[in-house]
Amino acid sequence: MTVQDTRNRRLTLPTPDATEALARVLGARLRPGDVLLLSGGIGAGKTHFARALVQSLLETPEDVPSPTFTLVQEYETRSGPLWHADLYRLTGPQEIVELGLLDAFEDAICLVEWPDRLQGLAPASALHLTFRTVGDDDTRTLTIGWSDPEWDERLKTAWAGAQTEARENPVDHFLEEAGWSDATVHPMAGDASSRHYARLTRGDETAILMQDPHGDAALFARLARHLNSLGLSAPKVLAETSGMLLLEDLGDGLIATLARDAEAETSLYLAAVRALVRLHGYQAPDSLPVATPEHLAGAIDLTFTHYAQMADLLAEATETFLPILREYAAPEGVLVLRDFHAENLLMLPGRSGAARVGLLDFQDALAGHPAYDLASLCRDVRRDVQPATEAACLNAYIDAAGTDPQAFRAAYAVLGVQRNLRILGVFARLAVTQGKTRYLDFLPRCWSHIQIQSLHPALEPMRPIIAKLPAPNAAFLQELLARCPTQ
Repeated sequence: MTVQDTRNRRLTLPTPDATEALARVLGARLRPGDVLLLSGGIGAGKTHFARALVQSLLETPEDVPSPTFTLVQEYETRSGPLWHADLYRLTGPQEIVELGLLDAFEDAICLVEWPDRLQGLAPASALHLTFRTVGDDDTRTLTIGWSDPEWDERLKTAWAGAQTEARENPVDHFLEEAGWSDATVHPMAGDASSRHYARLTRGDETAILMQDPHGDAALFARLARHLNSLGLSAPKVLAETSGMLLLEDLGDGLIATLARDAEAETSLYLAAVRALVRLHGYQAPDSLPVATPEHLAGAIDLTFTHYAQMADLLAEATETFLPILREYAAPEGVLVLRDFHAENLLMLPGRSGAARVGLLDFQDALAGHPAYDLASLCRDVRRDVQPATEAACLNAYIDAAGTDPQAFRAAYAVLGVQRNLRILGVFARLAVTQGKTRYLDFLPRCWSHIQIQSLHPALEPMRPIIAKLPAPNAAFLQELLARCPTQ
């Protein structure tokens, strides 16, 4: 088959029943002279598909063994003679000839596993079926390719007959439309959200596939374009559809990885601060949610319901925190990326100024106060930041932005406590409701940030409430762990 004359169809087979359903409807459309070449690794589903197809054509039910050792199993079916061949053990084309398989290609229906052994002997009119496993469950993907137009109408009716079981894989369809169907897919580590990421490679080219089935991928795309228009570095959107984006690959140079010592950390974090200063020189796009004091105060609720199970304290905490947020952290209309920290920021050596920092995570952005993202960066729950780095970042931001130092430091402390109270509850919920217990490891650092930043005079009214919360010591973490379901 050549690239020019090949048709392709990609399907997802979510269950063994779906594989059997497709085998039956396709089998009903076969006739002598049809050759199906079944490719895929061991356990990918080739034999399961072939067995279901053969059984669907037999007049009298009988056992359909794998031809691994016999090489060929022959059947008389209602559609004519059928050969089921497994060529795994063959070593050369001459053995193919000796089997009589070339003659069978002319006058029998032929199902051939491990067709690569045919080398140049496969008929040009053959239908190519490539099975692949997906994860650890029973899901399989199936790519069907053909060049002979005789298959067009028969396959069209087969899709209709199997549509309740087999379905077109939306990811494969998206990549085909985007021109990346030939790429190799490498899954990447995700985050606490429902988003999934994969790196696509084809030759020297790479791209990132983002799937966000429960979020707003279109919002990410709009914000990425907005950030790039400001001279910042968000991934360029290469293609988009509902719930999926194909993005520019900005590489692997995470600040969290590159900050190997105190000097490197400070230098890298100051580069991130320069990006923030540039971002905050512009108003946030219209229609974004606003981080009002009411919104921020309400966002700490999970700490009192999932972390501490002290719902009776929530109303008092909200009522106490609300006036503090109103006084010190009212929204100023800048774009708050919310997850602006070292594991979401990349260094881009080929770029300069604020564009040196690649921005990865901003689909949950709000319009709010500029101190929020600086607190996210320097009071990171995932890694310890040197006090000297934090001090340098605060001073650099205040000097570059020309903001009032006392007011900004108060907002920084207030929003740092708000953010970490929220995270305390969010990470506890991920553990106790979804079994994601790895998030419990971050709670002690999160708690430390709350304790330190609540020492600011602006947060004095909150200290008695914070004091009532249990510290995430070993004993309490064990209690939380006991409430977690197993994954």
